[in-house]
Amino acid sequence: MKRIVYDLGHIMFFVLFKLFFGYKVIGSENIPKKGPVIFASNHGSFLDPPLVGAGIWRRVNYAAREDLFGNWWKSFILKEWGSIPISRDHLDKATLKSLLAPLKRGEILTIFPEGTRSPDENLRPGKAGIGMIVSMAKCPVVPVYINGSWRTLGKVHKKLRRVPISVIFGKPMVFEKIEGESGHDKYKRITDAIMAEIEKLKKGV
Repeated sequence: MKRIVYDLGHIMFFVLFKLFFGYKVIGSENIPKKGPVIFASNHGSFLDPPLVGAGIWRRVNYAAREDLFGNWWKSFILKEWGSIPISRDHLDKATLKSLLAPLKRGEILTIFPEGTRSPDENLRPGKAGIGMIVSMAKCPVVPVYINGSWRTLGKVHKKLRRVPISVIFGKPMVFEKIEGESGHDKYKRITDAIMAEIEKLKKGV
């Protein structure tokens, strides 16, 4: 059931994004063909999760804030599409286990390090939580920049608007050999390095 719902959603979103936004995917060759991968993306719109996954061939899971799972049908659809409920305020052991589960299965997990939608094209500081997950998962991180999505279903532009949108995938980053600091300082250092790569993708647009 889950595979059918996901595949139908994948096709539906790709077609709609292509027709409505002139959806383009750049750098998909940078995505490892197999094995666990973390996508770290900027966040400007409610559409960002499917925008990240609709244009690539591998199954993608998403960290999504828990209040989106407000009723049974929303919860059912989001979970079938690979969404994992998380709190923006803290990561407990159960949530970490849920986030690491798709990576242990060799799948892709998408995280939005800023933690919330940006009201404009500028990146916000990333939260240390992604650094913790990267440190625990020990898998490649692919930085992702979604160009233009903040202009539709975002914090400022709350209505669906027809704007050009492209998704750029950067080269994988590896953090397996992290020396020096431990704990929060190490996690923040990883997060800052990831955000710097996302910023580079943004400047290259």
